[in-house]
Amino acid sequence: MSSEFIADVRWLLKSITRGLENRGAGSPEVTSVLARLAEQDLADKSFTPPRPCTLPACSLLPDAVGAALAIASDVAAAIAALQDELHWQQNPSYSDVAMGRSGYMDGYAYAEIIGPKGFFHGNDFLLGFLLLGPNRVYREHYHPAPELYWTLTGPSRWKRGAGGWEELQAGDIRWHRPFVVHATETSQVPLLCLWAWTNDVAEPAKLVAGYA
Repeated sequence: MSSEFIADVRWLLKSITRGLENRGAGSPEVTSVLARLAEQDLADKSFTPPRPCTLPACSLLPDAVGAALAIASDVAAAIAALQDELHWQQNPSYSDVAMGRSGYMDGYAYAEIIGPKGFFHGNDFLLGFLLLGPNRVYREHYHPAPELYWTLTGPSRWKRGAGGWEELQAGDIRWHRPFVVHATETSQVPLLCLWAWTNDVAEPAKLVAGYA
C-alpha cells in the first residue's frame, strides 16, 4: 500500500482529532475518546490494506459528505478522499423485520476506520462512521461499550435511557454510557456520524426485545 494512501488515512484521523478537540473542549467523554485514540498503534507496520465493500446506503454518502462540509470541512474532505476504500457493513442481527420497516437496511451502514475491518485493527477500541437514511428510526438498542457520536449532518432526534426524544443539530456530540438503552430518528436528510467505542467492543449492539 502506498505511503500516500496511509497519509490520507492519517489525515482523516488528525482531522477527527482536531474536530473533537474543538467541539468537545472540556468534555470528559471526548477527552476519554481522544485518550484511547492516542493509545492505538497507528504505525505503518500495523496498517491493514483496504478491503472495500459497498452497500445500498452508500448512495447517500456523497450528499451526506457534502452537507458535512459546513460542520467539519477537513473531515468531510478526508472522507471523500477515502470513500471508495471503506468497508461498509451492517450488524448481522438487524433486518427489515427486526427494525420494523421494509427497506430499512437499504439505508443503514457503518464503516470502521479503526477496528477489525478498518485500516488499523485497534486495541479494544473502534472508530468509524454511521450512515442512516432519511425518515428512519434506529430502534432502541444497547451494548457494553461506552459510545460517542459526533453528528456531521442533521437535524436528528435521539433518545437515551428513560428520557424523551431530544433534537440534535449537525455538529452536536452525544455520549452513551455502557448498557444504556438508546435510539435515533432521522429527519428528511441522511445522518452521517462519527462514532467511537472506547472499550468492551467485542460484544455487538443488541436490540431491545418487544420495542415497537
